Amino acid sequence: MLARAFGLTLAALLLIPHSAQAQDSAKPRRVGVLFSGSPSDPVIKHVREVLVDGLRKRGWEEGRNLVLESRFTGPDPTRLHELAGELVALKVDVIVAGNSQSTEAARRKTATIPIVMLNVAAPVTSGFVASLVRPGGNITGLATQLEAAAAKGFELLKEVDPGIQRVGIIYSPANTGSVATLRHQQEQVPLRLGLSVVPIPISKPTDFDTAFATIAPERLQALFVHPLPIVVSHRRKVCGVRNRAASADRHQRRHPDPRRVLNVLWAGRGGELASQRGVCGSHLEGL
Repeated sequence: MLARAFGLTLAALLLIPHSAQAQDSAKPRRVGVLFSGSPSDPVIKHVREVLVDGLRKRGWEEGRNLVLESRFTGPDPTRLHELAGELVALKVDVIVAGNSQSTEAARRKTATIPIVMLNVAAPVTSGFVASLVRPGGNITGLATQLEAAAAKGFELLKEVDPGIQRVGIIYSPANTGSVATLRHQQEQVPLRLGLSVVPIPISKPTDFDTAFATIAPERLQALFVHPLPIVVSHRRKVCGVRNRAASADRHQRRHPDPRRVLNVLWAGRGGELASQRGVCGSHLEGL
């Protein structure tokens, strides 16, 4: 997936008008990188490193003919629009947007600078592109198959425990792809599997405690986690709530039923159930 992103970024660089390239042949190309989260997060750090390596292998090297202008929101995703404005003001040649929210922020700031989106669900529904075959406009990139993963994930949950009836879905109201996937999960999947779904919105770090407090009152038996930047950055919180649920079950029951452990399904990771490995922390460490 990332390899294709390098190709799209390179293509955007090469699409700069030849006249402009001739006039500024000695001028390095500027690539804006717009991500939610912190540059110290292992996931974001890995993606950036792979991006730099991929461009270098294709002849674009920092300090020689390439300048990377990286912007990260840290714990406050509301800064995306401000940071996108900074990149546009710098007149970068292309913007690499790390998710739906980054893509939306960049789109609102420019209709001319090429935008390469990564890890975006439902780009057509979100209005980023006209179609997957012919994107149109100034946005191209990679779309995830989160809706398909959602259907497969629910089927896996039922295989683990056919008695599962209530599933919480961690999503972001600010992420158009996440909202579109939630709608699909509510309208299409549960009907044929006999499931009830409970949306759990996460927009900022302080939402986690409030969201997880609903698990017991809602009698949730599983969590389906959308692969959101804020959740990836705080993935240990997701594992923590699962571990607390398991601990509570052990205290309440003399002979705990392993099927009652809160299953955590991390969407987009090959449909694997973290609880089946019994090592939620290490399972998510490599995301």
